[in-house]
Amino acid sequence: MFEEILERIKYYKELGLNPLALATGCAVKVDLLRVVYPSIKKLKEELKDSNLSIAPREDALIIPAGSVDEVYRRIYSLGSDKDVSLEDLASISRGRDLYAVTVVQVFQRYADAPEAFLEKIGPVYKALARFKARITIGKGHSILTPFPEDEFILFDFIPSPDNNSIEGITAINNDTIHIIDPSQEPGDFRQVSGAISNALNDIFVLGVHKKLRVVPVLNAPTEEVLDKLWKNVELFANQYNIEIVNTIQPKRGRLLMGATVIGYSDRKPPIFEDKVKPGMKLIITRPMGELAPINLYLSSIIDESIVKDLESYGISFEEVEKAKNRAVELISKPNIEAATVIYKYLPDISEEFKEDEHIAVTTDVTGPGVFVVKELAERTNTKIRLFEVPLLFPEISRIATKLYIIPNATAGTNGPFIIIAPDNIVDDLIKDLKSKGLEPSIIGEVIEKGEPEVIAPKKLREYVADQKILSQFKLV
Repeated sequence: MFEEILERIKYYKELGLNPLALATGCAVKVDLLRVVYPSIKKLKEELKDSNLSIAPREDALIIPAGSVDEVYRRIYSLGSDKDVSLEDLASISRGRDLYAVTVVQVFQRYADAPEAFLEKIGPVYKALARFKARITIGKGHSILTPFPEDEFILFDFIPSPDNNSIEGITAINNDTIHIIDPSQEPGDFRQVSGAISNALNDIFVLGVHKKLRVVPVLNAPTEEVLDKLWKNVELFANQYNIEIVNTIQPKRGRLLMGATVIGYSDRKPPIFEDKVKPGMKLIITRPMGELAPINLYLSSIIDESIVKDLESYGISFEEVEKAKNRAVELISKPNIEAATVIYKYLPDISEEFKEDEHIAVTTDVTGPGVFVVKELAERTNTKIRLFEVPLLFPEISRIATKLYIIPNATAGTNGPFIIIAPDNIVDDLIKDLKSKGLEPSIIGEVIEKGEPEVIAPKKLREYVADQKILSQFKLV
């Protein structure tokens, strides 16, 4: 068995991909805290007087229109504005404002510092800023490549609807990765289902689950593998009644799988940050931390001495393998059940938010893991007390952290949701989530308005080795 998996790992290495970094997709993102956020902050300052606006870090782009019919994909080179045509943008816009989601694949040398990253993306954003109509850039996603020739930046542009006859909102997100489980072949159905589920997660967390469309982002080293990816997209779409929108593909990058996803809702999204009050509870829809067992499993195969380390901690390789398989199954299943529950506790599009009836804010626990709680505190200007950090595989996460195999064992892909809700609906909310087969729990409480802060249990150190992340919490 090891020989077969080692052959797959060799295959991914030949594609220039690091299997340990790949497991799972969110591990090959450009570092958000150290690189992406500082770059975007500087870029926003430089472009503040232009018609280009970059949305804050949210889970999806929200368009205040119920009918969005047009999507135009454009793919540009990095480090230059040579591919950006204002005339082309005008043909898309036809006098209308534009929205966009984006994914950038950048050569890893330029992903270590904000200045280098900005050198790559800056010329493209500045060219877009010269366009006469307003452009709102929503969710941006950044991934690494070891090949400079594979760099690109992709935008899916959505013109503001001419005739918004349908009341509601449209949520749009892009998430694109290289692979979900490097121990399996790229044509395995769970690779594509996990990648698209991960993209859907950021609209599902808003309670958006109707009129779903997917605009795939796919590439592969051979036509045979590419055909498998497309067939798996079709299988996934048929299984969940999702419309596929075909458009141009990057044709750069040895392996890519993901999508821009679009959904409709006739309810207001849970972005009522100013309505969050002390006493509100934080509910997680299920435990977090899909990443740890996959990394520990692959590390054990590549370095068999780790198997002995596992045994010294009283855990077998077979237990790690079983946890890895469960994690992959979770990742490859869309969180649509949680979306339907969130939807139930949101105000109708014409209704006002009610503090005793409605969910105030949600977020998904994916790439940053538990760090999203600090982001919630910043979004809501509150002090939050975190009671616990529920993990899918606590012992495996602890060992993976102790062996320095993963810097943040709370992270994952297509992870659970965290909901901030008033105390009087918490019991019903948890009951509804359990009825969908989920494992919800109350993990914290809003204790004050004012300076953002998260008070967390010291036990967090057992699952997070990254000091940059730990420094964001007050550990008690």
